[in-house]
Amino acid sequence: MHRKSCLLSMWLILGGQAGAAHALDILLTNDDGWDSPGIEALATALRADGHDVTVVAPLTQQSGSGMKITFGELALVEQRPGVWSLDGSPADAIGAGLAHVLAGNEPDLVVSGANFGQNLGSNVMLSGTVGAAMMAVLRGVPAIAVSVGLDLAEAGAEPRFPSTLAAFPGAADFTARLVGALAARPDGAALLPPGTMLNVNYPAQAEGGPERVAWVPASDHGGFAMTYGAAEGAVLSGMAHDLAGQAEPDTDTGRFAAGAVTLSLLRPDWNHGEVPVVGLLERLSTEQLLAP
Repeated sequence: MHRKSCLLSMWLILGGQAGAAHALDILLTNDDGWDSPGIEALATALRADGHDVTVVAPLTQQSGSGMKITFGELALVEQRPGVWSLDGSPADAIGAGLAHVLAGNEPDLVVSGANFGQNLGSNVMLSGTVGAAMMAVLRGVPAIAVSVGLDLAEAGAEPRFPSTLAAFPGAADFTARLVGALAARPDGAALLPPGTMLNVNYPAQAEGGPERVAWVPASDHGGFAMTYGAAEGAVLSGMAHDLAGQAEPDTDTGRFAAGAVTLSLLRPDWNHGEVPVVGLLERLSTEQLLAP
């Protein structure tokens, strides 16, 4: 871990406040709905640190929607002062929030979450929580996605997923410290590297909070694996924990499974990067493709 990352990790765990001097204008959204306990916890923690928080979030549950957008008329309703619901996807909420609710007053930061369930590795491609943050980045606004661990064995509990519910306040306080650390930047410096977003996954633990923060790349595995089972006359989709990713030592899936809060920088960029393409380009020359 780089020295700056290590210092930030220690600062986040030991505490630190944003302070009024570093207050930000924040657009807050999620994919669980405008009144979910995760988004309520984040709004409370960020406002307590002096940030100006405007909520624009889906009217209903939108998990697994990725960067889905909706065409046609969308109902945008102010549920209470500074809190808006949109009858659309998380990505729609960012679009409507920037174009209408905050028109002419672009926020310093978008925060998406806190989500019911970890969004790790390849699952970021499916996540509405991450999708909203990526939509913000594509609109030129730095963004953070925040997800809290979920144990599928608690699906039958009452209330459902009690350990996740119990972890929301801790995740919200951690996020507020993270935002404070980012906001305390040198004058003129960017909150995050241009074109990137920060993906945060906070584990839900039976006792106490996490003691480690890990800066790690996203895995090729996910926190969850999709399942498709046979049902009478249909296919039944579902989720299972992705055990292969949990065994990795140096990715977000493995470090999260070991109890660490994971931080990963993501970039919504579909270009090939460092992938070798010489042989492929030789086989797919433009002259061959355009030949009659």
